[in-house]
Amino acid sequence: MKPWPTVILILFSASVFSQPALKQGRWRVLLSLNDSTPLPFTMDVHEKTIDLVNAGEHIAVDEINYSGDSVIIKMPVFDSEIRATFADDTLSGIFINHARLDKNIIPVTARHDSARFSEKITAPGFNMSGRWEVIFAGDDPPLNISIGEFRQQNNFLTGTFLTPTGDYRYLEGFVSGNQFRLSCFDGSHLFLFTGVSDKNGTISGHYYSGKHWHDTWTAKRNEHAALPNPDSLTFLKPGYKQMDFSFPDADSNIVSLHDNKFESKLVIVQIMGTWCPNCMDETAFLSPFYKQYKEKGVEIIALDFEKRTDFQIVKQNLLRLKKRYAIDYTLLYAGTSDQKLRGKALPMLNNILSFPTTIFLDKNKHVLRIHTGFSGPATGEHYEKWKNDFYNLVDSVFKK
Repeated sequence: MKPWPTVILILFSASVFSQPALKQGRWRVLLSLNDSTPLPFTMDVHEKTIDLVNAGEHIAVDEINYSGDSVIIKMPVFDSEIRATFADDTLSGIFINHARLDKNIIPVTARHDSARFSEKITAPGFNMSGRWEVIFAGDDPPLNISIGEFRQQNNFLTGTFLTPTGDYRYLEGFVSGNQFRLSCFDGSHLFLFTGVSDKNGTISGHYYSGKHWHDTWTAKRNEHAALPNPDSLTFLKPGYKQMDFSFPDADSNIVSLHDNKFESKLVIVQIMGTWCPNCMDETAFLSPFYKQYKEKGVEIIALDFEKRTDFQIVKQNLLRLKKRYAIDYTLLYAGTSDQKLRGKALPMLNNILSFPTTIFLDKNKHVLRIHTGFSGPATGEHYEKWKNDFYNLVDSVFKK
């Protein structure tokens, strides 16, 4: 049998092995929170990866699986994904968050080479730059208090909200007339803020977190606005002097705080969840910090509270987290994140108000500090202050 001509071999190879893929470049994605409320974000599609883009943040996604005209985009670390079909310039499907009990399935559409916000934008009627005192109607004190910090250049608006339990990460949007919109999608959180400024400069607006939460809020300028002391919200109950716990790691080995590994060490306990973007921000700091300080006598134990109870799923979540952030410190599964149940895991605490919560223990396992929440990179100077306070506390222990 004569061999096929080279040109035929090349064509045959291309027809067998070529795989349709999303067109490279920027896409505008809409998550439909309800019939009249789309949450927009942008993603940059590259040859093998996709970046989720929010203001100055680019979150790299590298778990992308194609099959014909279908694609599954699995979010980094988070137990969530986009499942869709696509054509040349369009995409249509769903976003599903497996970590939520109701699955939180949200319709998704996208178009190639389109801006994040496609609304007709007019000249801004006010400047939102600065610091705002914010009250959310749906929470009780002190959790209803927030601080909004924003930067506006012409119509373009960025910023975040600082709360007693953490920040709302990188928000991006616009001001048009006396109205504004801000949005964020980081693979887990779906945040949309809308609002209007009245003639007195007061803002009133709506806040959406996925399909499961809607709230209203008001804000007024206040350069001196402050949050409750984050070191005062979670504390040891009367009668307790030390921390004590034992939980399994991803291989089901039981690890205790009083194991030899942690003897006479400064131990930092990170209360977190793999579903929590603020926890990922803190983990991105803690992983290199541990490599720098472990030889000095520091250990870190991350206590993972999950929304799912299947241990095999928990294990995969922990392994993905470990790989993503190159974690060398101890990762343990502490139980469910359910508000009514999570306190049973650490009964010596008055509450677990926030993910993350960071506990500093001296060499005798006495509590030095319990810090509720986390001000991440999106908060700028607040993040830098948090880092400085962190290093100062750790260094002070070794100076004694």
